[in-house]
Formats: sequence, C-alpha cells, structure tokens
Amino acid sequence: MRKGDIMSLYVRSLTFEEESDLNDVARNGTDVKFARRAQVIVSSNTQTSVKQISQVLGYSPLQVRRIIHAFNERGIDGIRPNYQGGRHPTFTDKQRTAVVELAGCHPKDLGYPLSQWSLSQLQLVLIKKKGISYISRPTIRTILKEAGLSYQRTKTWKHSNDPQFSKKNDL
Repeated sequence: MRKGDIMSLYVRSLTFEEESDLNDVARNGTDVKFARRAQVIVSSNTQTSVKQISQVLGYSPLQVRRIIHAFNERGIDGIRPNYQGGRHPTFTDKQRTAVVELAGCHPKDLGYPLSQWSLSQLQLVLIKKKGISYISRPTIRTILKEAGLSYQRTKTWKHSNDPQFSKKNDL
C-alpha cells in the first residue's frame, strides 16, 4: 500500500433478518440517531465508501468508521444509542419537602418578623436552619411550582400624605 492510500472499510455480511431490521429502522425509525446509524450500515452494505457515506449523511469519516466497527463487533445493539438518563437530582425528597413545608408556614408562627415569605428570606432560613448547604432562589421557585404552589412577588405601593392627593389624581 502506498502512502496516502486509504483502506476501504465495509460492513460485514448481513443476515436477512439484520438487513430487514436495518432497512426498517433506516426508513421508519422514530429515533433519529438510531435511524442515521442504520443508514450508515445500509449504505456500507451496498459497498458505498466511507468518504461518500460521510458526505451524504453528514458524519465525519472517523465517525462512520466507528459506527461500522461497532456494528461489526456487536450487531444492531452496537449502533443503538445508549442514553445515560441525565443528571441526578441535587436535592433529596426530604430537602424538597422541607422547602415546601417552610413555604407553607407563616413566618410569624416561626418567630420571624415578616408578614410573608420572600424567596430571599426562604433561602436564608433554609440555609441557616434546615441544613441545606446552598439553594438558589430559582430552585426554590421550581420546587414550589412542582409542589403546586406559586410564589408571586409582593406588590407594594405608597400612599401620599398630601390631603389633595385624591383630587389631583382623580381618585
């Protein structure tokens, strides 16, 4: 082999069942990632080069080779996406319950000189008294929303001391 020549890589011989399954997934697959990988294998089975497959399907040649090798080693399971499930919850159910219970209590009943909770005040009490090392205000809002509670910012206004206030403002 001369320098610069690239060896051709093709998928191994497919069984009738594999070929049927791959064609079905490639044409009608609901999982896009799995369908595109199946298209790579179907194309390789028709002796299409790695370079041509990569250009048509938008994969890099290296990724096409990896898909073919995975199929050759493990069959259809080798190209099936393996989703990991995401990040684990930061707060336990016990901590979430503590947030909801605290928000449901009146601050004066717990000895705080407040007429109602603000997210900042809830945050301070949760960190100081409930054993939560840190919790953000948006996280508190999310936990309350998931529990069916909604927090709305307090709207305040000031009354004027001017005896002519209502006349001036048409009240």
